[in-house]
Parts: sequence; structure tokens; C-alpha cells
Amino acid sequence: MEDTSRCDTERQKFRGLHKLLTSTGFLADLACMKDVLRELQNLSLKLQRKQTSLVDASCHIQQTIDVLTAMKASGGKSTQKAEQRISTGLFKDVELSESRPKINHLQFNQSIINSLKKRLPEPDLVQMLKPLDKRFWPQQHSARILYGETEVRALAKTLGEPAREAVEEFRDFKLQNRAPGKTLVKLQTASLTYLLSSAECERGFSAVNSTDSKYRNKLREQSLSSLLFVDLNGPSLEQFDPLPFVSSWIKAGHRPSTFWVTGRKAKTEDPRPLWSLLI
Repeated sequence: MEDTSRCDTERQKFRGLHKLLTSTGFLADLACMKDVLRELQNLSLKLQRKQTSLVDASCHIQQTIDVLTAMKASGGKSTQKAEQRISTGLFKDVELSESRPKINHLQFNQSIINSLKKRLPEPDLVQMLKPLDKRFWPQQHSARILYGETEVRALAKTLGEPAREAVEEFRDFKLQNRAPGKTLVKLQTASLTYLLSSAECERGFSAVNSTDSKYRNKLREQSLSSLLFVDLNGPSLEQFDPLPFVSSWIKAGHRPSTFWVTGRKAKTEDPRPLWSLLI
């Protein structure tokens, strides 16, 4: 039923929009976009985590590439559902009209895959960092004996650490299950400092904007730096227990600004000398 209160131009425009939204081609394109965006959303959330390392990011990106490659052949979850609805001619009790999809699904998926391949971290750096993670060690003891020594040696030279000490400590770590030595700990710590995205920088800028506001613009640089450090690296408000810090603050002799009454202290005079004159 059409709205007769609208002019012919508007009614014709909405007829075309209705025809587009109820076409099989639009439904197929929408399902393809949803499948791809769902995978990209999951990948983006994984890359924004603070604990995600460069090696983890490489694995997550490669996994998404493999999933999108498989979807080129069989289609994703939404695409499969859309194909079933198209075969019946109904989608959510709405009759569908025949039309050709405007998006080449194979070409679209391949374009996304090519873009993700460009976002992969440097392969040489990832290969140097992988041996430091136990998840990538070979299961067989014979294959594990010399595994990763070339990469650990190259990483130690890159970071200016003793290469021979790093290799020896790495052998004890992987073959005898000993705790990492001093040099190997430095390599492991350095491997976690490689940034994989701009998420940390964006969190830092957001913390600066919320901390150094126009209401708190008199903070010194040292105080501002300390507040930002706590904001970025400290626990959340739900996990923070302020009681020990408040107790230590009070024990140190600090008091709030409202503890003392401002102005001159009122003098109380004894009226008894005046009363003696009246006796």
C-alpha cells in the first residue's frame, strides 16, 4: 500500500529502494559483506589487546587470511543462510525478486586477502621471535636440539647482546627446562616491546586528553607523567583497592584541604572578670 500523501517522485524513489532491498542480489551482497566484516572485527579486537605480541599478531592475521580463502570456496555463515533463503524466495517473510549480485564475491574476498597480506609483520623479525615462544617448539626431542638457535643468535646480534650466551641459555631453556638466563630474559622482554598497531598510542592520547584537561591544567610535568603511567599501566577501577594508599597518605601526615578552617581563629574570652564588677 502506497502513501498517497507523497508526490510521484518520492513514491517512485521508494519503489526503487524497495525493489533493491528485496532483491536476491542485494541479499547475497549483504551476506558476503557481513561474513568478511565479522572476521575483520574479530581480528581487529585481537590486535588491540595489550598482551598481543608481534608473533601473535602474525598468527592472527594469517589465520584470518586462511579463513577468508576457505570462504571463497564454500562461503561464510551468512552467505550460506542467504543462499538457502534465496532458493525459497522468502527472507523473513518478505518475497524476494530475482537480480544479479553487484559484488564479485571471489574478487572481493581476494582483495581483502591481498590487503591483509600487506599488513603482515616482517617475516624475518617474526622468525627470530618465534623460537622464544614454546608453542612453536617441535614435539620430538631430536628436532628440538638445534631448533631456533640461528634465529636466537641473529636476534641477540640485532639487540647488541652476547650471541653465544643467548644460545647457551636458550639450549638450557628448551632442552633442560631451566629458567631463562639473564641474556635470554632480555631478549624475551625486548620481543614484547615490538608494537603491532597504533592502539597503544591511541590509548595514550586518550589518557592525556582526559587527564590534562582545562580543569587540571596546573599539573606539573612529573605529576602528569605519573598519572598517565598509572592510567595506562595500572589496574582498572573495579580491581583497584585505594584503602592501603589512603592509610599511608594519612600516616604520612597529609590532610585534605578541608581539614583546617580558613580565616582567623575565633577568640573566646572568659566573662567572669566582667561579672565580678557587678557584684
